[in-house]
Amino acid sequence: MPSSVLHLSTYDANGGAGRAAFALHSSMIDRAIDSRLWVGRNQHDAPGETPVHPLRFRVNSSLDQRLWRLQRSPAQSWRSPAYFSSITARAINASDADVVHLHWVTDGLLSIRQIGLITKPIVWSLVDMWPFSGTEHYGDTSPTARWVQGYTRANRPEDHSGVDLDRRAWERKRRDWRRPITFAAASSWMEDCLHISALFHAAPVIRVPHVLGSAFSPDADHAAARARLQLPPDVPLILFISSGGISDARKGWDLLEAALPSVRTEFPDLEVVVLGPASPDHQSPTGVPIHWAGSVDSDARLADYYAATDITVVPSREDNMPLSAMEAQTIGRPVAAFAIGGLPDIVSHMETGYLAQAFDVADLATGIALCLNDRQRGGVWGGEAAERAQRTWSPDVVIPQLLQTYASVIKP
Repeated sequence: MPSSVLHLSTYDANGGAGRAAFALHSSMIDRAIDSRLWVGRNQHDAPGETPVHPLRFRVNSSLDQRLWRLQRSPAQSWRSPAYFSSITARAINASDADVVHLHWVTDGLLSIRQIGLITKPIVWSLVDMWPFSGTEHYGDTSPTARWVQGYTRANRPEDHSGVDLDRRAWERKRRDWRRPITFAAASSWMEDCLHISALFHAAPVIRVPHVLGSAFSPDADHAAARARLQLPPDVPLILFISSGGISDARKGWDLLEAALPSVRTEFPDLEVVVLGPASPDHQSPTGVPIHWAGSVDSDARLADYYAATDITVVPSREDNMPLSAMEAQTIGRPVAAFAIGGLPDIVSHMETGYLAQAFDVADLATGIALCLNDRQRGGVWGGEAAERAQRTWSPDVVIPQLLQTYASVIKP
């Protein structure tokens, strides 16, 4: 077992990746493992956690995002040029950590160059495609994708213009990242992507899921949670979560909304709870009432929403190992989702929820209805979901796998 692990994460609570990093660090602290967590912006003040140069981070984050303007493309998803760094490799190398565990580290926290200068053993949690792509965190998954073939001038999409930041970032990674990196892929989909990437197809990789905070428990009381949240006591409630709100196309709110009319024929009093930035002016053409809960920072309050609702719907177009699906299953709630990305690793089809064919709205509606009926069947899917979660991604299952990986990368 290493004497010290240093986790690096841009955030500790903003989005699933930051929350996953914090949950892992906290679980290690609870098990008397010497774990440190350096973050760019923290919302917790936990043992072993240190915000690194907050002012520098804010400046670097702004500068990194301004670089996006140099590359113009129709896909306006999050991109990370990673030219600016709030942490130096010198500081990381000077720490007494035996292993450096990287999580989501862009947006001004770590530059490509500084990552390449780290001399300590690195384990990197693959929370998205950025480590083996250009500036994009998610992108084309076809065999002709640039991250599969390598970024060249010849294969730049015709609808891109301006500076080719994607190619420049990928070239900097290929040039600067010479030392060995061991990757930890949360899903089998992400592991497969790494294996076919031009940059890291030969890199060592293990598959190990995220861990969750201790607040998520199948013992939560459904009626009491609704009362605490002032939600209607007797109507079917669907939960949808997106840190970017309903405007984040990647999370698929429009696909869920398109499925609701069919679901409403069987459940006419259906209502939806939305967690994330609120859009109270949004007029749903479905007529389904929407509860805009806003962003929730507390795990305990988030757990209440899972407990209060009947199912969670994850209609993502792209996703790795979404915590919303993992947390709902851990609470004991069925999940309806598309069979994309890492969701087949989370949801066992027709056993703990429903995996619809990719972007088939009618099939998603079928799955939502079946999940809503689970309570009438005695909560069979929900019960199996909670048991499977405990077997698959509880800290007692995941952390030993990581400790074994740490030990394997430390040179004797």
